Amino acid sequence: MSRKLESIDIEVNERKGTATPTWEVIIPGKRSIGIIEQEEERYHVVSSKTSHSLYSKTLESAINELLSYFTLHEK
Repeated sequence: MSRKLESIDIEVNERKGTATPTWEVIIPGKRSIGIIEQEEERYHVVSSKTSHSLYSKTLESAINELLSYFTLHEK
């Protein structure tokens, strides 16, 4: 079963004042999708709604994983 492709506008904002580099991925004007934290050589992704945890090697792949998870499970 295939899904119709759609574009999701997002913002990736760096959080200041945290011990580790951290980014918040949000849909502007709506809600937060999740948080990405850098842990040594990988990125830890946590979805906002279900607190599902994912790991990626790059920030870009972490964002893509979070968007894929959001589209399939949380939307």
